[in-house]
Amino acid sequence: MQIYPKNNIPLQQLADAANTLTRFLGVRDLPELSPQTLQSKYGIKQADVLILFGGTIPFGCDVAATVWKRGVARHLMVVGGIGHTTQSLRAKFKARFPDMETNDKAEAEMIANYLSRKYDIHDILLETKSTNCGNNVTYALAKLKEAAIPAKSLIIMQEPSMQRRMAAGFAKELKYNTDTTFINYAPYLPYLATENGSLRFIRQYWGLWDVEHYITLLLGDISRLRDDKHGYGPQGKGFITHVDIPPEVEKAFQILNASQLGTIRTANPAFSS
Repeated sequence: MQIYPKNNIPLQQLADAANTLTRFLGVRDLPELSPQTLQSKYGIKQADVLILFGGTIPFGCDVAATVWKRGVARHLMVVGGIGHTTQSLRAKFKARFPDMETNDKAEAEMIANYLSRKYDIHDILLETKSTNCGNNVTYALAKLKEAAIPAKSLIIMQEPSMQRRMAAGFAKELKYNTDTTFINYAPYLPYLATENGSLRFIRQYWGLWDVEHYITLLLGDISRLRDDKHGYGPQGKGFITHVDIPPEVEKAFQILNASQLGTIRTANPAFSS
């Protein structure tokens, strides 16, 4: 698909800007996720819980299944009710598996179905009521407490544009619990390149968004991370802890925003709580 940015911004500059935002937002606390890297950095071979959030594309489920089978955690949890990404996830699973029941299904239910049929993974704790990034965190922690599952170390996997915000949400909820370690691992990093006068993803992942929608996600999350009256930080809505946005990230945001390739996604009040 041809991409026509506004304001005559060179495509390579746009690719570089998007990749800067991806690196910032798609947090990985480890270069790869394995018992060996956990031992090296955190002194543990297994985390208590690996949490996969429903905002991810189906390829993220494949990554979670792969590292789960490596033994990186004692428990596997999938979190996701019905929110702004649900219909897209339903369509992607239905296209690949026509026999999968997706109508009225929560994201966590569809992901569990997929993990069961492809990877023979069945022992999964599900949270199916959350509708946004904020209650993804609070409902997940409540579900773990209800199930009496120890949660001293958590591996968090989310759509990369939302990974840093998810981490900031956990940091807010766990700020008085210094005994808990949470480990970020964005399951994929969709970097952009230029080719034949257009922008494209360097690697195609199953279920990946189109370029313009992905740029919309990047712009939206930088806006949400801001600690001002419009953002989600303590001086705004108070949903997350303070996050510093480095100058190079701010510059990249301004370049992408000026291109008008994507828009700053506003929160859908239907999924608020």
